Amino acid sequence: MRFNPTEDYKAQFETIVNEIINECIEDRTDRMRAIQALADEYVLSIGERPDPIQLERLTNYILREEITSQLSNKTSTEYPFLSERQLMTRRNGERSIKCAEEYGSDGRNYKTPKRRKWNTYESIVIDRNAKIRNKERRKKYRKATKPGLVETYNLHEE
Repeated sequence: MRFNPTEDYKAQFETIVNEIINECIEDRTDRMRAIQALADEYVLSIGERPDPIQLERLTNYILREEITSQLSNKTSTEYPFLSERQLMTRRNGERSIKCAEEYGSDGRNYKTPKRRKWNTYESIVIDRNAKIRNKERRKKYRKATKPGLVETYNLHEE
C-alpha cells in the first residue's frame, strides 16, 4: 500500500497523480486501468474518495485527446464535448432561435417595430416646442372666436 492514513495521504495521492500524468501513457485503456487501480488502492487504504480536484485532473488525463483536439467542428464524433475555450467560441458564434423568428432569409428584420422611448433631453425640447405652438394656436383661436362689432340694420325703412 502506497498510502498511509497517519501521514499526509492527500499530498501522497497528488504526487502519484503527477507521476501518472507525467508518464504520458498513449493507450487510453492503459491510462484508465492505471487510474482505476490508483483510485481503488486509495479507497481501500484510506476509506474515502480522493480529492475532487485530483479526480478532475485524472479524468482530463483520460480524455486528453478530445480536450487537446483543435478541430473547430467536432461533429465527427457521436458525443462530442468541447474544452472551455472551444465552448466559449461556440457560444459567441451562436444566435438564439428568436433571431431566426425575426429575420428572413433575405437578411431583413421582420420584427414588429416598437417606438423608442424619449430621453429626458428630447422630452424637454418637445415640450418647449409644444408650448410655443400652443401659444400661437391660442392667439389664432381667440382672434377667430372673438365677438366682432355689432351692426344693426333696419330693413323696413319708411
